[in-house]
Amino acid sequence: MTATRLLVANRGEIACRIFRACRDMGIETVAVFSDADRDAPHVAMADYAARIGPPPARESYLSVPAILEAARKTRATLVHPGYGFLAENAGFARACAGAGLVFVGPKPESIEAMGSKTGSRQLMEKAGVKLRWYKPLRIYSIYKIGKRTHRKILTVDGRIGFTGGFAIDDRWLGNARNPDEWRDTNVQVEGPVVTQLQAIFMEDWVHTTGEVLHGTEQFPPVAASGSVLAQAIASSRTDSSSKAKLLYYMAIQAARKTIWIENAYFVPDGQIRRGLVHAVERGVDVRVLVPGPHIDVPMVRMASRFHYGELLDGGVKIYEYRPTMMHNKVMVVDGIWTTIGSINFVNRSMKKNAEANVAIYDRGFAEQVEKSILADLEKSEIFTRAKWKKRGLLARISETVFWLFSENY
Repeated sequence: MTATRLLVANRGEIACRIFRACRDMGIETVAVFSDADRDAPHVAMADYAARIGPPPARESYLSVPAILEAARKTRATLVHPGYGFLAENAGFARACAGAGLVFVGPKPESIEAMGSKTGSRQLMEKAGVKLRWYKPLRIYSIYKIGKRTHRKILTVDGRIGFTGGFAIDDRWLGNARNPDEWRDTNVQVEGPVVTQLQAIFMEDWVHTTGEVLHGTEQFPPVAASGSVLAQAIASSRTDSSSKAKLLYYMAIQAARKTIWIENAYFVPDGQIRRGLVHAVERGVDVRVLVPGPHIDVPMVRMASRFHYGELLDGGVKIYEYRPTMMHNKVMVVDGIWTTIGSINFVNRSMKKNAEANVAIYDRGFAEQVEKSILADLEKSEIFTRAKWKKRGLLARISETVFWLFSENY
């Protein structure tokens, strides 16, 4: 069989395993990376994912084996744009070199550090790896540093797709058992929605390289895979109105029974906050699960708490996940509509980043995700109005200060 390309991003032992397997299968590799933010989150492999189409015989976990199995079966195209690429060991570079990897994305300082300390960059270049960066940072364009892609997409042969909050990082190796293993939720899909994910990837690929991927090898005819309705939603800063915000806001406005949210960076604007409170007034059960003490960007947690009073007074239930960093971007409405992807409840996701989510309209799938959320709630602590009022002066000052900068989160 003729192998085409693997498009991947980010770092760690997981990436090594993926690239080694692809190297053994003769798969060429391509990747789109995003911005120069060296402090960007690096998340853990999801401990939960669901397959769109006929329900699987058992719960399907999106893990390295799931991705590798897809590659083994198809020997074709994989895509994973995202941001936050940090490679700290030569093993990763050797795997990239063996796979013929092509990187496309902004040039993070961490790549420079990696190359100078371990020779990994030189190793990849010597092996013929092409290094390209999405919107590379230049002195004359430094003001554009925040214009980046935050999308996380991986497609195989145009027939299988993955999306969610994931990157490829050592934190994926676990199952949220301790603070070194992050909690994340991703989704595996099949059918026409995969073509939609490919189209979203193409936006960044064409912008970066000028190359238009085409033909049945890249975009094979895809028949429906089951009866579940699914749609991929793309958003970017060039939208006349924020599709990312509309995705969430319209679902909130339409809710009649439940709104369950798991989101890693939850600093909603006034319109979203009012929408959640009005939903409670309609009798909707509104629950929001956010990270607890384990969070990679503590200032976002402080900014989030600044408006907790308004939400708590309005009847919104807020929970904090305790075991580790919770990086989910999940929302379930009325036990029938679910969205999973890269969009956070922050200004950057709503107005600045390029993002991608998948929305699924199916009660069976929503039930699976709700069970996952309930399991997370068992490991969480409810944040009460009394607790919010008892916070100290330093906490109040920190919340105010970091909220003032929330436009940049």
